[in-house]
Parts: sequence; structure tokens; C-alpha cells
Amino acid sequence: MSDDQQHDGEGGLPLPAAATELLGHGEAERLLLDAWNSGRMPHAWLFAGPPGIGKATLAFRLAKFVLSGGGAATGGLFGEALPPANLAVDPEDAAARLVSAEAHPDLRILRREQNKQGVMSAVIRVDDVRAFESSLHFRTGGGGWRVAIVDEAERMNRNSENALLKILEEPPSKTLIIIISNALNGMLPTTRSRCRRLMLAPLPDDAVAALVMRAYPDILPADLDLVLRLAEGSPGRALEFVAAGGADLYRNVAKVLGDLPEVNGENLHALAGIWGGRKPKEGEVDPFRTGTDLMMRWIDRAIRAANHAPGLREIVPGDLEAGRAFIARTGVEAAFRRREAARRLIHLESALNLDRKQVLIDAVHTLAYGEGLERRRA
Repeated sequence: MSDDQQHDGEGGLPLPAAATELLGHGEAERLLLDAWNSGRMPHAWLFAGPPGIGKATLAFRLAKFVLSGGGAATGGLFGEALPPANLAVDPEDAAARLVSAEAHPDLRILRREQNKQGVMSAVIRVDDVRAFESSLHFRTGGGGWRVAIVDEAERMNRNSENALLKILEEPPSKTLIIIISNALNGMLPTTRSRCRRLMLAPLPDDAVAALVMRAYPDILPADLDLVLRLAEGSPGRALEFVAAGGADLYRNVAKVLGDLPEVNGENLHALAGIWGGRKPKEGEVDPFRTGTDLMMRWIDRAIRAANHAPGLREIVPGDLEAGRAFIARTGVEAAFRRREAARRLIHLESALNLDRKQVLIDAVHTLAYGEGLERRRA
């Protein structure tokens, strides 16, 4: 990833490696600092929680701290050395600058990669894990620490995760492994058991709102309120929604799906026209990807609303009632089947470079009428 991309995330805010502040996770930072100051730092941490809440930002913040020497002791009232009070490192520190650029020689990062066609792999491949493991045995600069970060660990398949287990079972000396997961249930119990787990919670709405308004100071109050409902405590999600089209993105989704199991062709084709344009450049937010994720979320909320799940609230007026009506006409099992069929269609778009407009139209028709025999019966 280029240095420019590192400093230009959604809304022009820095991406995790380049971030200089951490919002809302003071308790998690204190636990990490206590482990370091006590001299009992686990060789592997598992940072878990919903997407976009700051797990990667915390991982890189810890990497900067460790690779810059673990914080300089400061003088107390009587001249005694005091341990560092937080993980903050001067952004101009040489090690911190290298970590921000993901260029530090003692930093290793394992994440999904793009293929030759520029399509992001759906999984972390076993060959990449093996190469990652081999790189951890190189000598570190000056005999210091090495930090290894595994991003989106739930994206590993069984072979990849078994290869990672070998690293966790026989970690190189003075190597700190930080595993980031958006979905613990997507990982093997044996992997989880070999790490010290740190659960990060969603941020309060006021913290998310402050970050969104910093990036988008002209956002309308009604749009901000809608984005906060969608984000559910995730600044990353909030910024992605705004960058991909803002509150109108969900309003358009609700407008089209609110007619299910009928399809308003005019509304659908208008939506397909908005989302089906050029594919974004690397680093840009993709309205198609964000919008289709919101479609799947609308169906999930419809199923939960039909089953009287607690804690649901409307995002736009009438969206939950429209969801209940859809489930009442199709049934829960049929809704699940249609959702999975639509999800498969959407995933094929990137794998096979399909026409996005047609994929969106086919996905909505699948949600409305099912596929195969179910559609013919309808």
C-alpha cells in the first residue's frame, strides 16, 4: 500500500497504520500497557469486535510503541523513572514514521491480497501464511522486537489457519503477534485459545458523530442521525457509508426493497444506474459493495423484526414494517434461501467481472421471487 493511500482513508482521515490517535478504547490500551510494563507481555493477542471500531488502529498503535523501544521512562516528582502512561509515540519518531508507511523492517503484515486483475482475494491464502511465517525467522534490526499483524483473520480458510497455528505454537523469540478478527466464530477454537483475547466494543454515538463531522463538516443533521443508526458504534462503517453516498444510499435501498416481494422496475433500474457505473480505483469506497452489503443487512433486519428481536429501531420510517410484511408473505426459510442466493450472485460480480447493473437487478429479483423451482412456482 502506498504512502499516499496510508494517509487518505474515508473522508481524508488517516488509515489505521498512519493514525495518531485512538478514540474510545482507553481501557483496552491500559490492559496492553499493564502487560508490557509488568514484563509479562503475551506472545500473541487477539483483538476482536465488530468491523470498523478501531482494532487495526490499536494494533498499529501498539506496533509503534513496541518498535520505538516501548516508551521512554519519564521522571517523577523525586527523579525516579516512571513507566509510560499510554501507548502514544511521537509521530515524528523514526520508527513510528516507518510503521505509518508499513515500511518498518521489523513489522510484518498478513492480509488478503489482490490478484493480477486487481480483484481482492476472498481469503487469506495458505501460501501467504507460509511466506509470512518464514519472514518471522529473519534477524531483527539490532536484536530488538518484531511485530506481526494478521488482519481479518476470519478470512483464513482451514489450511491457512492451520499454518498460522504453527506460528502460534512455536513463536519466534521477541515476536509480538497481533491477530485482528471481525468474527470470532469464523476462527478455529484452537487458534483463539492460543492468544490472549481483547474484546473491543462499539463506540458511543457521540464519538462516532465527532469523527464523521470532522471528516464531513457539512453533513446534514438528519443524514448524520441516519448514518449513526446504520453504523452501530463503528466509525469505519459510518465513514464508509458517507463516502459511498451518505444517507441516500440506505434510503434508496429501503425504497427498492420496501416493495418486496414485488419489484418496482423504475426504482430498481434507477438504483442500478447509480451503482453500476465505473469500478472505483484502489483506495476509493465502492458504492456497489457498500450498497449491496446494506441490501443484505435490510433482509437480516427484516428477519429479526419478524421474529420480534429486541433492540431494533427504524433507520428510515417504515423500513421495519416493510421487512415484517415481506417475511410474512415469503416465510423465514424462503427469505434465508433467497438471501444466500442473492449473496452468491453479488460475490460472483467481483470473481467473474460481471456487469454490475445486471447483477444488482438479478439479485433483487432473486430476493423477490427466489430462484429455480421456487421462482417458477411464484
